[in-house]
Amino acid sequence: TGYRHLDCAWFYQNEGEVGDAVRDFLKENSHVKRSDIFICTKVWNHLHEPDEVKWSIQNSLENLKVDYVDLFLVHWPIAAEKDDKNMPKLGPDGKYVIKKELTENPEPTWRAMEETYSAGKARAIGVSNWTIPGLEKLLETAQVKPTVNQVEIHPFLPNTELVEYCLEHGILPEAYSPLGSQNQVPNTGEKVNTNATLKDIAEKGGNTLAQVLIAWGLRRGYVVLPKSSTPSRIDSNFESIELAEGDFEAVNKVSEGRHTRFVNMKNTFGYDVWPEEADSSAAKL
Repeated sequence: TGYRHLDCAWFYQNEGEVGDAVRDFLKENSHVKRSDIFICTKVWNHLHEPDEVKWSIQNSLENLKVDYVDLFLVHWPIAAEKDDKNMPKLGPDGKYVIKKELTENPEPTWRAMEETYSAGKARAIGVSNWTIPGLEKLLETAQVKPTVNQVEIHPFLPNTELVEYCLEHGILPEAYSPLGSQNQVPNTGEKVNTNATLKDIAEKGGNTLAQVLIAWGLRRGYVVLPKSSTPSRIDSNFESIELAEGDFEAVNKVSEGRHTRFVNMKNTFGYDVWPEEADSSAAKL
């Protein structure tokens, strides 16, 4: 199809398969160089201690069968303990055992990230799921500022303030779940893919809804990371379209006042990155 950006992570357990595919593809296509492919991977919560960050990047490089990754991210702004099997340690409640001090002060983790960058093991470093306060704290001590903040963004969670903050500070937002989710909005039952306005925009232009949402994200100035396992959708998602001004504004109108997050692993972690959202939801009930 032509995709060159591969988004991996320790947590996804997909580095080995991606590494095999990249190796085989480069072997079969001599005109394509390693530098033509952009590989991102991420360090998981239980590997935030400096030595663990260094282990994580080395482990990822070995799994991916490459000498460097193009982007290395701190997957969540949450540090957790690991068990004797090098997995996240679970407490009696079945949730992660949080390292409070390292979570509240990520400077040691970021120093190790900077070392992976200086050593050439990562061509760029960044974060994922970080809030504005978290970024502000990180930037106070960062010698190499994060290149990217990968976060959930779609018309039901436009994250406008965070997007603007990142762009103003030279941090590129990357949107995961840019097509929304199959999940319903609590209390209303709405879904991104059944929103009448969004569907009308797509049908009017002879496009798929995914193409409209990808174009909307690109127009807003950030990287869009769509995901699909269906070959036909993978192909159609790759076909770039441009939204007419009226259609772009119509999607913006759909997004106004919305803040529905579909990806929050607080029940796994035992820690909520966005506690104010829970407070806000409770206040509305």
